[in-house]
Amino acid sequence: MSFGPSAGLVLPGGGARGAYQVGVLKSIAALLDSVEVPFKTIAGISAGSINASFLAQRADHFEEAVEHLEALWSGLRTEDVFTNDFSAFQGLLSKENTLASFLDNAPLREWLEREFDSGGVARGIAGGHLTGLAITASNFTTGEATTFFEAREGTLPWHHPRRDSVATRIEPEHILASSALPLLFPPELVGSDYFVDGSLRMTEPLAPVINMGADRILVIGVRNEQLASDRPETAPGLAAIAGYTLDSLFSENLNNDIERMEQINTLLSQMSWLGRRKSKWRRIRVMVIRPSVDLRVLASRFTVQLPRSFRLFLRTMGGWGHDWRLPSFLLFESAYTTSLMELGYRDGLKLRPQIEAFYA
Repeated sequence: MSFGPSAGLVLPGGGARGAYQVGVLKSIAALLDSVEVPFKTIAGISAGSINASFLAQRADHFEEAVEHLEALWSGLRTEDVFTNDFSAFQGLLSKENTLASFLDNAPLREWLEREFDSGGVARGIAGGHLTGLAITASNFTTGEATTFFEAREGTLPWHHPRRDSVATRIEPEHILASSALPLLFPPELVGSDYFVDGSLRMTEPLAPVINMGADRILVIGVRNEQLASDRPETAPGLAAIAGYTLDSLFSENLNNDIERMEQINTLLSQMSWLGRRKSKWRRIRVMVIRPSVDLRVLASRFTVQLPRSFRLFLRTMGGWGHDWRLPSFLLFESAYTTSLMELGYRDGLKLRPQIEAFYA
């Protein structure tokens, strides 16, 4: 199958839920006859930046890229991503003796530095397999969403109110900056500025791939939008509020941007040919794939596999036994991530007609 140069992929954040995205990508690899990655532009935020980067570094071979991601997620343990033991907790205190974060993501840093090939993206671009990769983080100093991008020659940086971009070689520090969950993980220093999770400030997560040339976008979300919310029997605890906050950060800006794009498409369809030519807008086809089940319920089956110290942490914060939203983001255990990938694979296969139509 031959693919045009305009397909883009957007992978939003979601912590451990990011494993679901790998399952969907695996289903796409099974459905499409494509040697190279069938997305010329790829953008990731938070945990989605990990998947986006590892996919982009092997843009010349889609199936191998997905197999590599599947192996990485299948072998994950919570200790590979963060620690919360007392000694690590003490190490998170700054020089002013103030707490930098509740968890220490030093293991994630070591994992990325060991596994990520920062030269792979450049090779994919040079070989014509990839137009560009974009990773977005939130600049704590300026209050802007900063998109670090590595793209083919001639791709110009873009600047909009509250959104900036920087052309650079994507390195582990950019992925760590994008995935620095507020309060949970410490801010990441890139250059002279500190950055936290990209979902915090990025109000238009579709924009990076559009700026790099995409005119059709596949989004792989990590939240089921159809299920009703549970009414808590008691006042929510700190962990429940933290989970609710992360859920909103990862999903609301994305949902708003998709809705805005649909409105623009409707408006363009009602305009004359000349009106469309004069407009600064262009029609962008967007397809969204989301989990078919509530991932909080799925997470509840595997929480006993969390390290004892983290289970105690969740109990102390009121995040154990009722609302499993926060564990669903932080449960980096292979049984859970494997189940997420299996769910993503099944969901993707069920959408075969839509996926094939997306590439038609």
